[in-house]
Amino acid sequence: MVKKVLLNLLKALVAAGLLWWLTQSGKLNWEVISEVRRYPHRLLMAFFFCFFSLFLCTWRWRHLLSARATRPQSLMGLFFVNWIGMFFSSVLPGSVTGDVIKIFYVRKKDEAFSATFLLFSCFLDRLMGVTGLVLLMGFFSVLNYGTLISLSPKLAPLLKFNFFLLAAVVTSLAAFFFFPGLIRQTLNQIKRFLPKLKLIDRLLELWNDLIAARPQIGWAILISIGVQFLGVVIFYLLVSPQFVTNLSLDLVLSFIPLGFMAVAIPIAPGGLGVGHAAFESLFAIAGEPNGANFFNMYFLVMMLFNLLGFIPWLALRRK
Repeated sequence: MVKKVLLNLLKALVAAGLLWWLTQSGKLNWEVISEVRRYPHRLLMAFFFCFFSLFLCTWRWRHLLSARATRPQSLMGLFFVNWIGMFFSSVLPGSVTGDVIKIFYVRKKDEAFSATFLLFSCFLDRLMGVTGLVLLMGFFSVLNYGTLISLSPKLAPLLKFNFFLLAAVVTSLAAFFFFPGLIRQTLNQIKRFLPKLKLIDRLLELWNDLIAARPQIGWAILISIGVQFLGVVIFYLLVSPQFVTNLSLDLVLSFIPLGFMAVAIPIAPGGLGVGHAAFESLFAIAGEPNGANFFNMYFLVMMLFNLLGFIPWLALRRK
């Protein structure tokens, strides 16, 4: 318990330190938030896409749950559970707090789900999200490579890193969907050399379960690409009026996902501090000087949307 408290305190200190450094260096201007109010139609569109993104996330998770479900899962019910999880992830410390809340509600509706399976489904759901990010970012990096290099030669190392991630993910997916026997044979070979290692048996069982769920995982990856695309659209809608360069949506799709990956690191809720630093660096490479302020706008809008999850939470508590 003490260790967990100290870890959360350390994360909070890291996030606070990053925010202090960005503010003191003049890279983060909190007053720029008022700029969002100058474009109410963009703010409304951003909230609409937030709802649609949450719907797609819910649809993705339902596909993963269907591998073990004994009864049909209500899409609307899971939608509210997902929103409640986002609310608790925003107000409580710890990166899996929201997942624990989601597991609690889903198990109440279908006791056939084990806590272990539900926890793994949440992990797999996150993994599908990262996979969608890499595929989206890699595709647009390839598509816009020449334009991005002409815009800023400093983007070359970043784009090469994107290509590396894309190649790694595509290779892994090809092995998973088309050559699953290779992994199974490798694990069996290890088992022959280490017959007493029970971990191999568990890995084999897990791999077989994943192979059986390939249709659900395939759908989850496709949905994830749509979710991540919407995330970039929301970001672009909110901040593009502040651009000093001619960055179009298809160009920022080549590097904003990398910032989202940094935000996923469990340091502070919503990537506070870490996201500010990451987007400051990414946009600076592309020639935009206000990356931390851009993320500030996005962060506050997303936090507001997440906090609205208290409404379904209160509604479900009364039932």
